[in-house]
Order: sequence, then structure tokens, then C-alpha cells
Amino acid sequence: MTVPESGKPDYELRVQQELERFRTVENASDLPAIYQLWHERYLEPKLRAIGFVSVDDFFRASLAERCADHPDSTVAVVALGSGNAELEIGLAASLAAGGTTNVEITCLELNEAMIERAAAAARSAGVESMLSFRRADLNTWTAERRYDLALASHSLHHVVELERLFDQVRLALQPDGRFLINDMIGRNGHMRWPEALALVQLVWATTPQHYRYNHQLSRYEELYENWDCSTEGFEGIRAQDILPLLLERFHPGEFLAFANVVDLFLDRAFGHNLDPLSEADRVFIDRVAQLDDLCIDLGVVKPTHMIASFCTAPTEQRFYRHWSPAFCVRDPERSFPTVTVTVAGAHETVPGDASKAGPDDAGQQQVARPARRLAARLKRVAAAVLGRTAGGVSSSTATDAGSPGPPRAVTRALATVWHTNRPEQEGGRRPV
Repeated sequence: MTVPESGKPDYELRVQQELERFRTVENASDLPAIYQLWHERYLEPKLRAIGFVSVDDFFRASLAERCADHPDSTVAVVALGSGNAELEIGLAASLAAGGTTNVEITCLELNEAMIERAAAAARSAGVESMLSFRRADLNTWTAERRYDLALASHSLHHVVELERLFDQVRLALQPDGRFLINDMIGRNGHMRWPEALALVQLVWATTPQHYRYNHQLSRYEELYENWDCSTEGFEGIRAQDILPLLLERFHPGEFLAFANVVDLFLDRAFGHNLDPLSEADRVFIDRVAQLDDLCIDLGVVKPTHMIASFCTAPTEQRFYRHWSPAFCVRDPERSFPTVTVTVAGAHETVPGDASKAGPDDAGQQQVARPARRLAARLKRVAAAVLGRTAGGVSSSTATDAGSPGPPRAVTRALATVWHTNRPEQEGGRRPV
């Protein structure tokens, strides 16, 4: 993929595409109901492990601490790509409710329609005095003052000029300032790297037909398509560069990276196909989430999301298990053998309107495929993904450099996770 340069015709076209895409989006963080189930079961425990009870608490804690430490001054915060400013308004309202108002949050956003919605929402919440709104392109923004905190929530993966932006943030932050981020760090365009795609294909082959309808693209996908979301606008344009570039310029503090394969079944494309009130769907998410966590734990795949703070000076680090910032970087030069997963006669193509496809007996039987066949296929895929046949896998346990454990142990563990929590009953989630 060729990255567009700011000021060039392709860049300007993408800007217009991006503006139009979000012009009428009133809730950019609206996710399928199944996401909340996964969030409670698998993300919140990881957040608690590094000292927070929720994503909002991660942002609120630093802001509240800063305000308390400087009660006689106004804490200056810059929010990068604030969109409709749901996060920023929520933070201001939460602080104001506790009697803290010594903060000014400058919200930078390119989309004027979103700025107007944000300003109206701030007035409705009664916190307009604590926020200001400025139209700015993060690719060309130059900081004009110093800030105590910088915030970025799902905006960095829309930025082309990451190096320039991070340099500006570093220059703008006070010596003890912090850069608080919640964003996506997977492959550009939110595609899957080969090792993750192989596991996605494995899981996909065992799903019922009604899981495979793509609500964003309005199509049924018999085989999962590794879609590049960055072909229009800036969605995921340089997502894979975010973490490496941050580590070149900042020192990580609290750090939590998470999720990979499970993403597909939680997002707006396919997540609406799963119902958290359905036991079969809950069991499926449990099984994929456990597989996902184990694959990350072993270094087989790398996380695609990050909640983290960064400082300009060395600071104490807190991260989940051994999932350090360095461990979570996916080297784009890493090579893998080509892996193709096929399941002969798994499903018939859905006729007519695929959006009306519902669960069927054949599909449910695929989910409940006998454990022996699932385990055998998972072992073959995992072995290929790990490069076992290429002889390039370390025999040590997972390290900060990201090398996986012994291939035999890895494939046995993956196979165990995928077939032990069978769909007959819910529960039995085990920590990985």
C-alpha cells in the first residue's frame, strides 16, 4: 500500500472521503451488543490487572490526579481527533460532578459536522466552559502551547504523518506530561497478518452460515476476505506503525495490548450476527477469546488494540502478564509459509438475500464439530503458522522479543483450547 502524502491529490480525495463518511455519524463508538459481553469477560479483568476498572477510568485517573496535584492552576489537555467528543465531555462531566473544574480540554477535529455536534453536546452537559473546539488536521497540526496531558482515542489510526504528530506531542508536553492513548495497532487497513489470517480461516470454517454476513459491506462471505479498510479515507492507514513509532519517541507507563482473531466477531461487520442472549453465541465468543489470548500469550499472533500511557521521561511500567510493549510489536519483516485452510463441503452458498440467512442445523453442527477433527486441523495450521516446517522457531518460552514457545507445546495448547470448551454448555472460562 502506498501511503498518501499530505497536500497531494490522492490525500485531498481521501480527506473528502473521510469527512463524508463521518459527517452524519452521531455515535462513532457504537458497537454490537456481543462486544459488551466480551469486554466484561475478557478486557475488564486485564484492565484491573494494571490498575483500572474501565477504559474511561484509564483516562479519568490521570486527569483527576493532575487536577488534584495542581489545584491552583488550570490543567491543559489536548485531545487529538476528538470526533463528537464523547470521551472528552464524559471526562469533564465526571470531574465537574466531583467538584473539579480546573481543567481546559482543547479538542482538535477536522470534521466540522462533528465539531458542531460536540459543542452542542458540551452545552447540554453543562461543561462548555471546560472544553474548547478547534478545526485541525492532525497531519499538519503544530502545537502552539504546552500541555499537561494529550489524549487520543481511536484517532491515530487515521493519521498519515504519524512521525510529525508524535514529534509535536513530545514538544508540546510538559516535562512530566503524559500521552494517553486508546487505539488500534494491528496491520495497516485492519487486515490480518498471515499468521492471524490462518487462525481466522480455521475458526471461520467452523462457524454457522449466519455468522458470515458482513453488515458493513452488505455481503455474505463464504470464505473470510482479508479486506483492506484503508482503500478509501484513512481507516487504519498506518495502524501497524503506531506502537513502534511511539516507542522511538516516548517511554511507556501503563500498557495493555489485546485482541486479534476475536476482533472479527465483535466489530460492526460481523458482530451484529451474534446475540449475547444466545448461549451458543456466548460459548462461541468464549472459545475464540480463549484461543486469542493464548495465541497472544505464546507470541503466535500480536495484539491489534492498545490502551496505554506514554511519557517523555523514563517512568514505572505496568503491563499485563509478559505482554510488554516490545513483546506486542509485530515486525512487518517477519515471514511465514503460506497457509490455506479448506473444509470440503462445509456449507452451501446462501441463496438469495444473505442478510436473511439464519442459523441452520448444518451450521450448528459445524460449530460442534467433533473435537478430534478440530484438534487435528488446528495442530496443522498452528504448526505451519509457527514456521515449524521451516525450522525457524525458538525452543525457549515466550520472551520480550516475542519468540513463541516450543512448537509441540504450542500446537498442543492451541488444540486443547479450541476443542475443550465445547458448545454443549456455557462457562468454564480459564485464565491463559
